[in-house]
Amino acid sequence: MDFPDDDLHARLPQSALPAQGGWTLYQSFRTFTWPWLLRRGIVLWPLAILGGCTYAIWHASGTGAWGDWPGLALRACVASLITVSTGPLLATLIRHRRFPTMAERVLVVLAILLGLWLGAVALNWVGAYHAHLMQAYAGNHMRTSWFGTAVSNFLGSTVNASVFALILAGGGYATVYYLGERRRIAQFAAARQIENLRAERNAADMRLALLQAQVEPHFLFNTLASVRSLIASEPGRAATTVDALAAYLRIALPRIRTTGIEEATLGRQIDLCLGYLEIMKVRTAGRVEVRVDASDEIRAMPFPPLILLTLVENAMTHGIEPKPGPGTIEIIAAAADGFLSVRVEDDGRGLQPGTTPGLGLANVRAQLHDRFGTRARFEIASRVGGGVSASVRVPLAFP
Repeated sequence: MDFPDDDLHARLPQSALPAQGGWTLYQSFRTFTWPWLLRRGIVLWPLAILGGCTYAIWHASGTGAWGDWPGLALRACVASLITVSTGPLLATLIRHRRFPTMAERVLVVLAILLGLWLGAVALNWVGAYHAHLMQAYAGNHMRTSWFGTAVSNFLGSTVNASVFALILAGGGYATVYYLGERRRIAQFAAARQIENLRAERNAADMRLALLQAQVEPHFLFNTLASVRSLIASEPGRAATTVDALAAYLRIALPRIRTTGIEEATLGRQIDLCLGYLEIMKVRTAGRVEVRVDASDEIRAMPFPPLILLTLVENAMTHGIEPKPGPGTIEIIAAAADGFLSVRVEDDGRGLQPGTTPGLGLANVRAQLHDRFGTRARFEIASRVGGGVSASVRVPLAFP
């Protein structure tokens, strides 16, 4: 899902988060924001209170003075809450002031350090009170049961571990997480962009498949109809047409199904067009001449499939066939300034007034837009001396 980059209340996408357990679900929000602070408090405040009560139980079980428990527990709980909450609260206030990035990071780190210092002061305050309580038992022999002694020893090790845990809970771990947050979000955004590009490409491939479904049967049916009409009157031309069709299919079938743009080179598209024009040369009794101006280096460059074939078919159908006498179709390709330019020119009938672009040219524009957006260009215009010139310009660096 998408989310506003500057919305401090938005939930982070799951893919932008590291693996986490149920007790760290507050990390689904940006660190040091109000939603994060509230959910973190729901998790850590009970633990801080439990730690304070545990500290008081440790004292009472070791001394047998359970009357000291309420006062010590209250102070220990307050100190634990101060340690857990002060630094993150100050950092949250700073982040919502919207300082520049570097200034915000410095101030957040200073806020966490200040919170940890205030937490240490609070813990020392509890320690001083505990020392005051212990003075009452100086020189006295304290009698406790074996159970109280065991509980005291166990809780003593737990209290020592809790001090380190309170430092982490006071913002140490959250600061590290905060400093890496922008990187994780940037990685998510990059992955999301790649996913969107892949989805757009899949959609373009689907539209290309539909275009193939329109082009292939149309051409094959016309060719077969031509063969049928020639069988009785000109069997020799019919046989030549079938041979040319077989040669065309040997070129077309392994390649026309190519949807990966990185596998579609200009040379392959030119070969496909030459196979098509060979059939049309037979069908028109040899009155179409074909010229290709493209070096081996240019032919090896990537070029989207079926676009060139559509332009050549358009030149043949609307330019050469309706015009009496011989005609010429030229395919000219060149590369410059990071772009590949391909022109299909014919000296046929030319653009007729009131003629609107057909489905083939509309598909060419749609495929170029799907693949390259505004970086590609397609133009069709009357040619000097008669006929039509159709040109396609695409970037050499494909997305």
